[in-house]
Amino acid sequence: MGELVNLRLPRTIAEAEVAPGTFLFPGRYEYQMREMKVAEENILANRRNRKNAAAINNVLQACMVTESVDVMELLIGDRTFALIQLRRLTYGDEYAFKVNCPACQTRFEWEENLGDLEVRYLEDPGQAAPDHVFSFTFPKTGRTIKWRLLRGKDEQKLAAARRDDPDGLVTFSMLLRTVEIEGEKAVNRRFFDELPGSDAAAFRAEVQAKECGVETTIVVDCPECGGSFDLDLPIGPDFFLPRKKARGQ
Repeated sequence: MGELVNLRLPRTIAEAEVAPGTFLFPGRYEYQMREMKVAEENILANRRNRKNAAAINNVLQACMVTESVDVMELLIGDRTFALIQLRRLTYGDEYAFKVNCPACQTRFEWEENLGDLEVRYLEDPGQAAPDHVFSFTFPKTGRTIKWRLLRGKDEQKLAAARRDDPDGLVTFSMLLRTVEIEGEKAVNRRFFDELPGSDAAAFRAEVQAKECGVETTIVVDCPECGGSFDLDLPIGPDFFLPRKKARGQ
């Protein structure tokens, strides 16, 4: 479906469902999805497949009703949005998971309403185009970088870097976004390794301000000590396996 430009943007995941099974993605395109069928559940019931990015990609692709969509070309923010909507379509809004309180170390079950998660939309739908680039000038060095938003195919590269070179992840994530620096396209990691920390922080803030996606940092309240703490919503291997409630609940 086409891009939507002039409209009041939804605030939450639930509000982004503009019609049954049709969603306004953070990249400001409407796509239609369906819930998982048993065939897809069978794939994700295999623990090895739940850790396999290719298997998850195949399931997500199968559940995209809009045929023109390639999930590997979706913006990373759109992919996270799609994964959350797929779980909502299949199992509903309630997502229960175990968590440890960092203050008192109590382990308890927390239930989050996925429909309440807030969505950040692109400022301009044209920014979702594959050839769109942003321009940013580092405040200290004065160098100008042209950079792009990351997509599903880049997410796999980030995962590999996180596994193989965790100490270089900050450098790699900036390098992966880079299109050119003042006309020079052959940028190596040394440029970012030697970049002043203040410039790197300014660039990360610029990227965060431009990117779209879902706010997955939630606030959890400990039932034991009463403290509150921030937590990244666990969207891991068990995200598509709804926790069974104990008897009597």
